[in-house]
Amino acid sequence: MGLQSDAVFGAIKDRVDGEPAKAKSVNGVFVYKITENGKVVKEWTLDLKNAKVYEGAPQSGTKADTTLTVGDADFVDIALGKINPQVAFMKGKLKITGNIMLTQKLVPFLKTDAKL
Repeated sequence: MGLQSDAVFGAIKDRVDGEPAKAKSVNGVFVYKITENGKVVKEWTLDLKNAKVYEGAPQSGTKADTTLTVGDADFVDIALGKINPQVAFMKGKLKITGNIMLTQKLVPFLKTDAKL
């Protein structure tokens, strides 16, 4: 199933692949649960300890530091800068469990110019 957010994750993967040292400086593992109509339809892992981005749950031996649950369209809006992540969180559009402070280090990787 193709989601709008897939293009954003593709751009994030390209950024991480291009700057592995910068990605590793974040030193965290993030799991994104992308939802549609309140149901999780896809999971993405940003393993920035090892500079890897892939579709699916964390690989064995890897534990998520932070899990973020967000709707497909809301995630795209966050990546495009149409909605501030803090505002999305306060409005309940973005749910975060785990190390919430670590998510601040993700900002440079989320910004996208991708044509969506």
